[in-house]
Amino acid sequence: MIFEKLVVLDSVIFFPEHRERLERLARRIVEYNTCTDEDQVSERCRGADGIISCWVEISHRIIDENPQLKAIAFWTHDFEHRIDATYAKDRGIHVPAIPDYGTDSVAELVFLGLLGLLKGGVDAETEREEEIVFRIGDDVRRLIANARDTLSGRWVHEYVKTGRLRIDSPDGIPAETLKGLTVGILEPQLLTPRLVGLISGGLRMNLVYALADAPHTLHSAFMPIDDLLDKSQVLVYDSTRTSVDVQKRIEQCTFQSVVDVADLDHRRTRLSGKRLGILGLGRIGSRVAQIAVDGFGMQVAYHSRTRKPELEQRVGLTYLGFDELLTSCDVLTIHLSHHGAENAVTREHLARIPSGTIVVNCSVGSVVADEDYLLDRCEQGELRAFLDVYLDVYRTLPPKERLRTAKGQVLATYRLGWRTKATVGLKTHKLLSKLENTPEARVRADG
Repeated sequence: MIFEKLVVLDSVIFFPEHRERLERLARRIVEYNTCTDEDQVSERCRGADGIISCWVEISHRIIDENPQLKAIAFWTHDFEHRIDATYAKDRGIHVPAIPDYGTDSVAELVFLGLLGLLKGGVDAETEREEEIVFRIGDDVRRLIANARDTLSGRWVHEYVKTGRLRIDSPDGIPAETLKGLTVGILEPQLLTPRLVGLISGGLRMNLVYALADAPHTLHSAFMPIDDLLDKSQVLVYDSTRTSVDVQKRIEQCTFQSVVDVADLDHRRTRLSGKRLGILGLGRIGSRVAQIAVDGFGMQVAYHSRTRKPELEQRVGLTYLGFDELLTSCDVLTIHLSHHGAENAVTREHLARIPSGTIVVNCSVGSVVADEDYLLDRCEQGELRAFLDVYLDVYRTLPPKERLRTAKGQVLATYRLGWRTKATVGLKTHKLLSKLENTPEARVRADG
């Protein structure tokens, strides 16, 4: 046991597999859904030598009242505004957070949002492969359902944050990360190089096929039909070419997504081949670049505080100055840090973005100095946008009325980037690992 009393102040999501590790950390664990004020935090933390928080602020008062504290852990990457970490560390307190847990899920969402925006349109053409990917992604990640909830004010993230909803198993999170799922394809004629590139090369899903032969590739593998139906989370097939017997077997199986290409509307504006500009090439920005190049065959340019020559060469990226990036891309996607990049994209920057550009922000809203102006340009038909986070992207909750007005130009989800079974599960395991590594020897400042 590392802790005598461990207090959880927020609706941190613990699956059963997490609780086995959690219970080995402390003799006594006390959990709350949220806290309303500092006095309540003070009362609940009294006597604790370990604290877990996410959204609840830990003030100097809480630290000073509890000289026995060993660790204050944050179930998030974005914690700097919740605690004076230097003050705590100077008093010998371990202050871990989780910098990396949603790289794949956020990067995937960028492309699903873009595919959602590009459905139909004046430049629509037959584009079967991207429509298949969108259908898979929408089924697995619940993109359009979340967009409807955003416009109606049904905000699951806010319910969790405020303690109105408690999730204690993977079943409470319907969405899943695409990476690592197995996609079964029943007709090899569907196994085109473009589809293989999108699913396996870009999104890093496992691709298997059955019922016939196909050219050898490192990105797909044959599997007997019974094994394919049993092991695949996603199924792609053509009902007009499937036997009655196989169709019955499909109906008896459970999949996260079933795409019948005979039912698809293939008309959409193609994303492949467009020029993508990435503002910020950290973990998520780098994964976005990889999906864009390996999956969609896009030209990718970027601007970042730190240039990445090795990644430029390996993936095929072009480094541009900030202003040139803003004015030379079909799509601009923002992936900047939560702190230190406030107001990085000013009104003047937004004004220079050419009409017809798509702006994506799955990062943090404080990087956009004038969010109203961004929505103004969208409402006027000059820009299109895919936006995911609101307490961060906007300085209020989602502006439902404005988003409804801009519908068609703006696709708006709400904190969908991180909310998958895999991402939440990994996030909590990382938290527990940080707590397990709490230093035993602590030097407290003299009071």
